[in-house]
Amino acid sequence: MVSVGRDGLTHNMLELIHSHWRRDPVCKVKCLGVPTVDMRNVSRVLQEKTGGKIILRTGGVLYLFRGRHYDPHNRPKYPVMLWKPATPVYPKLIQDAPEGLTKEEADELRMKGKKLPPICKLAKNGVYLNLVKDVRHAFEESKLVKIDCRGMHASDYKKIGAKLKELVPCVLLSFDDEQILIWRGHGWRSMYHGEPISSSSRDIENDTSCSENTEADFYKSEIRTSISSPRMTALWKRAIEQSKAMLLEDIDLGPDDLLKVVEEFETVSQVADHSYPAVIVSNEENQTNEEDYSEDEDYFDDEESDDEYSDYSEKSAPPGSLPVDFLVDQFGDGDQWRPRPNQNWK
Repeated sequence: MVSVGRDGLTHNMLELIHSHWRRDPVCKVKCLGVPTVDMRNVSRVLQEKTGGKIILRTGGVLYLFRGRHYDPHNRPKYPVMLWKPATPVYPKLIQDAPEGLTKEEADELRMKGKKLPPICKLAKNGVYLNLVKDVRHAFEESKLVKIDCRGMHASDYKKIGAKLKELVPCVLLSFDDEQILIWRGHGWRSMYHGEPISSSSRDIENDTSCSENTEADFYKSEIRTSISSPRMTALWKRAIEQSKAMLLEDIDLGPDDLLKVVEEFETVSQVADHSYPAVIVSNEENQTNEEDYSEDEDYFDDEESDDEYSDYSEKSAPPGSLPVDFLVDQFGDGDQWRPRPNQNWK
């Protein structure tokens, strides 16, 4: 097994994979920490550098197959890294006025982010497969998202912030108090509506409660203007006519009122499901049915049932007429067998 840690895939790990392939056709690669944020990129790099094929991926574990016609003598040679390479110079992640914001607006967003609860807490050397998905869903509710990284190395959560900036995408605001604070930006697009929401400086100056109210109003207006397909409309109408669905006239109901409405509808729907059309019978048919029932009642009388069993026993075969009785007559007088007088022997 080959373990890929915070430094990612190195030349020495590639050599180790080929040494495993000399013994087994499949090599197990276990990824922990920063590389698990983007497992698709790890899979692509592994296949390109080693020439193998990933046959299974479960969480942060990859199974790399060497191929049918693998020849260890003709494999690519990688130089062994005997010294640490020079650290590349990356651009500054945290800017004083990032991407369309003034310094005052960015500082105000950072102050609001200090009161914001984190959406999750990242463990040291953990598996962060759903982190990008969780951040995208959190941006549907709030324009600021905070991730708790306490206990991790500073280089680790800075690398995670750089990957989130590229994959989500988003704008990094701060790494203060071992927490990643990110903003969704001006050109953010919702996953459900697909329309950009332009936020101005006046929105930033308002309170967070006002911004949440405007977002809720926007979603309500989007839901009201959305038109469903004619087939779905017909299905809804049919369900309402059959008392299987109900149309709420008042949307702003409290939890208790909504529960009361649901309970009332449940009783009505059960009555509609378990009710059957009534059958009306005339008087003549009632009389004939009563006569039939009176005749049928005789079958449930115990005395007459005993008489029927006695008649059945009387109508049974007379004694001595069964084939078994003939056999008893033949072999019953002793060991010596005697033919019957009415038998003719030739």
